[in-house]
Amino acid sequence: MLLAVVASCRLAAQDLPAIRTALQLAAEGRSDSARKLVEAELRRSHPGEAAYVEALYFRARLATYGDSAERDLRRVAIEFSTSRWADDALLQLAQLAMAAGNPASALTLAERLRRDYPGSELRARAGFWAGRAGFDVGEPRAACALLDSAQAEAAGDVEFANQVAFYQARCSGLAPAPPPAESARAAPAPAPPRVDSQAAVSASAARDSNPTARPAAAPVEPAAVAAPRTRPFEVQVSAARSDQAARRVADRLTRAGYATRIVASADGFRRVRVGPYETIEAAEAAARDLRRLVGGTPFVVRTP
Repeated sequence: MLLAVVASCRLAAQDLPAIRTALQLAAEGRSDSARKLVEAELRRSHPGEAAYVEALYFRARLATYGDSAERDLRRVAIEFSTSRWADDALLQLAQLAMAAGNPASALTLAERLRRDYPGSELRARAGFWAGRAGFDVGEPRAACALLDSAQAEAAGDVEFANQVAFYQARCSGLAPAPPPAESARAAPAPAPPRVDSQAAVSASAARDSNPTARPAAAPVEPAAVAAPRTRPFEVQVSAARSDQAARRVADRLTRAGYATRIVASADGFRRVRVGPYETIEAAEAAARDLRRLVGGTPFVVRTP
């Protein structure tokens, strides 16, 4: 059960009596009854209402499977980004991404929480998870900076500060960033050698009278070969006739933490794509996630 696995500092902040009762049932091991109460609350409320968003969030927290939880959490974070649960949903998504072995996505989600919700009480925890993810994606300096921020924002939470300090130990042997290289001053060009004008005329006449004495042309350097693409796959999510429709889809995907671009084609369609990915396996996994998020039939394409 997700509630028992992923801790949150807001589980006591429910407004709905039904949700409080559901959490009590879950704590007693009666998870099925808890989920039924939350489902009933979802049916009673309307999308967009505070009660609906709260029930949607806690349905994710009580979900049996990670896929179901992720779908509901993404809805809270994207469709209801101004709700009180949106930043918490982003934090849960970052934790799920780490548990699924996707630190790049976890880093994006945690950094989005810190960027979009600067006053959130979860900002320090987002810094902690972003720091952990930063190590896993090979960005130790950024990871250490995020952990330093999390430690500074711990606000007297000793247990959390100790968790941060455990990962900060990896920063102790990290060499400081090298200073930026100074641009070399351009040396003044040497003055051209003095040439006797009469000697130059004589030499020119000699070359004209003896063509074989002319120097051979310098060999032409071969053109540099472009480096092969190392991330040749993308996922196409949709194709729209209007810029506005394509932008709506792209904005939604960007808010969900995906790197997104719109490709205008000669046939008049604007194709929304995410990526790129280094392997087709990674792209196919992203396509499966996108099908759950936005529906339709996202598919893998090779970048030109």
